[in-house]
Amino acid sequence: MNDRRCGNHVNGAVPAPLSVGKVVMGAFLVPWWNRRAFARALAVPLVSLAVLTLSWYYANEFLPNFVKWLLYVLYGLLFALFAVTCHRLLLLGSESVATPLAPRWSWRESRFFAWMVLVSFICMAAWFLFLNAISIPLFNVFKPSPGHSQPWIEWLIEATKIPVFYIFARLCLVFPATAIDNKPDLKWTWDLTRGNGWRLVVVVGVLPWVISGLVSLFYRENATVFETIILSVLGIALFAVEIAALSLSYRELTKERDA
Repeated sequence: MNDRRCGNHVNGAVPAPLSVGKVVMGAFLVPWWNRRAFARALAVPLVSLAVLTLSWYYANEFLPNFVKWLLYVLYGLLFALFAVTCHRLLLLGSESVATPLAPRWSWRESRFFAWMVLVSFICMAAWFLFLNAISIPLFNVFKPSPGHSQPWIEWLIEATKIPVFYIFARLCLVFPATAIDNKPDLKWTWDLTRGNGWRLVVVVGVLPWVISGLVSLFYRENATVFETIILSVLGIALFAVEIAALSLSYRELTKERDA
């Protein structure tokens, strides 16, 4: 994509359907084919995220709230660094990613982190609205008893997340675009994803859920420290697959638009 400002997608044509199978397969294969470049470029942010995750796992009960918030922010900053590097490796090639001993923070990562905060806020606000719009009438009709668990309430909460995933899927292409120094806006990504919203839900919602479920199968009670470390590193390393799926979706949809 050569237009650094991510020009408006206003040609009126409905984009071609995104090949979800091609994207998912590529998300696993491309990082594996380029594993040396990925390992070299992502080593420091991956280890940093793993250390932070393990610190949270073992010390969460003893941390004051303000420290927990600081750790949330630090995790977000490290994830932004990790994700930007992944997107650039996928979209620009390994030769375009500098690999110093410690990755540098730049305005690119700052913009990426700002988009993370904004999109997260939009999705949380949407979920709050959906949850209240549906739950308040139902609670008035069924009047669940205090202190008694109602299975339908849990199903309701999960159901309200579905439209939120759709909104996130329509907005998420700002991330790979920002990572390669384009300047997207929300209208641009909404237009670009038109006709492919639910396909992108599979990419950014179902795929991470499946990966998380597979990793969780290896967890067990009273796991050793070594097991916890290995599973934490594996879980974070698999972020690269999820980010690769988003990068490949971006490449496919922008290729269709440019064509």
